[in-house]
Amino acid sequence: MFFNKKSVLIGALFYSLSAIGAPVISADEVAKFYKGKRITMWIGYSAGGGYDRYARTLSRHMGRHIPGSPKFVAKNKPGAGSMILANDMYSIMPQDGTALSTIGRGVPTEPLFGNKQAKFDPRKFGWLGSTNNEVSVCAMMKGTGLKKFEDLRTMGAVLGGTGKGADTDTFPTVMNNLLGTNLKLVTGYPGGNDINFAMERGELDGRCGWSWSSVKATRGKWLKSGKINVVLQMSTAKHADLPKVPFIMDLAKSDKDKKILGLIFARQAWGRPFNTTPNVPKARLAALRAAFQATMKDPKYIEDMKRQKLELNPISGEKIQGMIEDLFKLPKELVAATARAASDQGGMNVKKAVVPTFTHKGKITKLKRGGRRVKWSGGGKKGKLKVKGKTKITIGGKKAKRKALKVGMSCTFKVKGVSKALAIACK
Repeated sequence: MFFNKKSVLIGALFYSLSAIGAPVISADEVAKFYKGKRITMWIGYSAGGGYDRYARTLSRHMGRHIPGSPKFVAKNKPGAGSMILANDMYSIMPQDGTALSTIGRGVPTEPLFGNKQAKFDPRKFGWLGSTNNEVSVCAMMKGTGLKKFEDLRTMGAVLGGTGKGADTDTFPTVMNNLLGTNLKLVTGYPGGNDINFAMERGELDGRCGWSWSSVKATRGKWLKSGKINVVLQMSTAKHADLPKVPFIMDLAKSDKDKKILGLIFARQAWGRPFNTTPNVPKARLAALRAAFQATMKDPKYIEDMKRQKLELNPISGEKIQGMIEDLFKLPKELVAATARAASDQGGMNVKKAVVPTFTHKGKITKLKRGGRRVKWSGGGKKGKLKVKGKTKITIGGKKAKRKALKVGMSCTFKVKGVSKALAIACK
């Protein structure tokens, strides 16, 4: 189903939600500021994954709902499971309403758990809303022989992660500490797409903390062909698509463990969060929140989401703000126990990911954004590349700019991981 009708059950443990009253805004004032402006949508992960798709889709439609109709540009800024972007949004990015971002849903709770890498207060961000609440899964490659949850205890598995605080790293850690699994972690991949690529190469057995909406949207063929086995679902409520897949809340060994799991998975309620920087003038923040809500009801946006098979079950920025503030009011003992369960990797054998470099030969089949995005095919393969200012480009042996690239050129592409172009040499 496209619209996910499951309840957002955070539980009586946490909070009663109350909307924050939006200030009265002056459309003329906001329109005057945004007219002719460009808003940057920063994405805390590499291209091609779920966060990237949700953010780029929103960027294509939200501008027409903001007074002044500003243009949007989407840019990726991966690193440390989107922690780098969260820190930059708090202290470096413009605090005038021209910088928006999407960060990992677990990142806002990292300051609560005492992560010293989190140099921000999530309560001070301007939360715009979330496009979906999420159920995450553990999915294992078929060739590993890992078919059910119990196999993660008896056989163990090597999983991929993007960085501390990300679901891919936190969820396996919690599973080892509370559920007795035997999981190992290779972390530091730029994004989920890079993890998937490593799974295909046989370097990883699978991944946990993979949004079910992303699995369906980006690896639907893997599901249909049986290339992956979904062995566990993780959230505060089950997904209607997964009636026979074990639910993590049912596996808790005690009431205390169940409360810890409830706090860990509270983040699933704001599964695809969007925010702006602190100190944005109230009128602009209110306009951005209103534009976000209007976009969620926009027929063109909804059709775009349906086309990509992306789930849509939005919540408001006011609700996210309230939920995060309530988390910071929980008993210190519970928070401390949760922090230990989410961070103690003593017996986990954590390793740093080495993202490999590949050389491909083929022809350019499509160009976008003045050569910043390149599609290629050749030798029975095809791919999409991100071309940045640091990418070394030569044509006929001479240094060239991105704009000089043309469809049909025969080129050699030096690529790091899935899509980061290091060099392009064309004839």
